[in-house]
Amino acid sequence: MSDGFNEIAESYKPELYKPDVFFLQAKEDIKSLYEEDRGKVFYIRQLQVKFEKKYFHWITYNAIKSLISEKYLKSVPVPVTSSGTEIQFLVHYSNRYPKRDINESTKIIVEYSQDNITRSCGHRAEDLFALALAGRRFIPVNKKVKEYKDKIWTKSDHDLDYVFENKEDGISYGCEIKNTLGYIEKEELEIKLEICNTLSIRPLFILRYPPKTYIELVRQAGGYVMVFVCQIYELSQDKLVKKIREKIGLPVDAPKAIPEGIINRFEKWHKRSLNQ
Repeated sequence: MSDGFNEIAESYKPELYKPDVFFLQAKEDIKSLYEEDRGKVFYIRQLQVKFEKKYFHWITYNAIKSLISEKYLKSVPVPVTSSGTEIQFLVHYSNRYPKRDINESTKIIVEYSQDNITRSCGHRAEDLFALALAGRRFIPVNKKVKEYKDKIWTKSDHDLDYVFENKEDGISYGCEIKNTLGYIEKEELEIKLEICNTLSIRPLFILRYPPKTYIELVRQAGGYVMVFVCQIYELSQDKLVKKIREKIGLPVDAPKAIPEGIINRFEKWHKRSLNQ
């Protein structure tokens, strides 16, 4: 699992972009944040997540790029992985001494971006959701699925994380779980939907706070998006989780189980869908 250093949404095309009311309001919200304290330092993904309840990530990105071009903000690239992957920190133009705050944030980002941490986050989310679904008789029957019953996906090397079968009614779901701060790429989403169609199973996407446009794509394909807010970590990472929440303000958690309400909503939708 990657925590998404690709901070540019796949739908961002500068040559096609036209400012709208959301873009303008996002700019004002970002400026208000910096005007509270011009010494504050944020990075792009941090702001995208901070404002995601109001704006899609790509709108926040566009607003940030505009503020950089207007010289309200300046971008400070900092490498955070051994391969040279960079995070773009955003500093108010009047901030002459951002280095200490940047260094403090970078240490935390480097820590949570280690391969063993990101892998464990992915596995933990898969385990918790599989366990929660099994408790409602949605049983995982296969992992890394390209073939199901008499049908097979051959167009690419993509697969589905799971296939779940409901033991009461026999309905099957092709499931993809993304425990990341950034969005699943739209192209990947569309491919996974096509896999589900090819295998004649319903799509089930379990995503951390996706955009409504993605939820609608899945709905149109006859599927369901199970939404959770906090990125999930292993119980053993509770100290790191606390550090990320307090120092960077990201929505992270190390839960023992998936909240009942998330599974309840899916189960109710599933039962309603049988009568449609």
